[in-house]
Amino acid sequence: MNASEFAGIHFMMPTPFAADGSVDTGPIGRLVEKAANAGCTGVVTLGVMGEAHRLSDRERAPIIEAVVEACGERLTVTVGISGQSGAQAADRVREAQSIGATAAMASPPTMAKPNDAGVFNYYRAIDDATTIPIVVQDLPEQTGVHMSADFIARLNAELSNAKFLKLEDPPTPPKISAVRSATCDNMGVFGGLGGAFLFEELRRGAVGTMTGFAYPEALVKIYSQFAKGEIERARQTFYGWLPLIRYENTAGLSLSIRKHLMARRGMLDSPAVRPPTPAIDDLGIAELDDILSAMAPFIESEIAEATIAA
Repeated sequence: MNASEFAGIHFMMPTPFAADGSVDTGPIGRLVEKAANAGCTGVVTLGVMGEAHRLSDRERAPIIEAVVEACGERLTVTVGISGQSGAQAADRVREAQSIGATAAMASPPTMAKPNDAGVFNYYRAIDDATTIPIVVQDLPEQTGVHMSADFIARLNAELSNAKFLKLEDPPTPPKISAVRSATCDNMGVFGGLGGAFLFEELRRGAVGTMTGFAYPEALVKIYSQFAKGEIERARQTFYGWLPLIRYENTAGLSLSIRKHLMARRGMLDSPAVRPPTPAIDDLGIAELDDILSAMAPFIESEIAEATIAA
């Protein structure tokens, strides 16, 4: 798979939970349909958005199987395989590849004393265990591991499958430029962080984004407009969605907010998160209602346009 085939918007899927806290694979088909109808390139499952760190190993395979089956040939499937050791991540990437994953995404393990040698050996263990592309996830806020542009370039140069980067080390736009320069544009760089800097990231040469914004059709429209050279239209579309993007990105509560939005859109049966993931409170829901009310004419127009385009 080359970079152009993988470029675009990848919808970060949540893991649906039933009222009793168990995994409910039932809504996965609807989540995939929304991504496909929106024009996404692919989906990502078992990332931070998928609460992978809250799941047991035995819960992983049924989720991957449901996502792969629902996607068929329509969408790529990137599976989060992050672990706390190279051996654990290698086991997870072998499992994901055997089920049918298109690519694997891995952030560094948490380390008492982060160091380049330990992080490199971790990624080498993953690379040795698979033949599918690896998406290196640069997420220091969660992992405590800071990877320089030069170190990322080393991963790309020395590991045959380290072909893509999901960059979530703010400020992301300058680091995109640094990584592109260090890798001589040999590594496809995706944004994340809820799409909060999507427009700026595209201007810096990002090949798309991987994020769980509850209106993926909005991100697809921005990406498509930008790709066609309609820069000013892309800017205005991006600015139009920013109030909701900003609120949905609330630190600590973004997942719960997204799940509430997805439940309202019929993509999920329940907005439940798995404790101790925090849930939005009643005042937060009222704040969300206020934003949606203020944006209602814009959102209705955008969704109608996306439906016609589809």
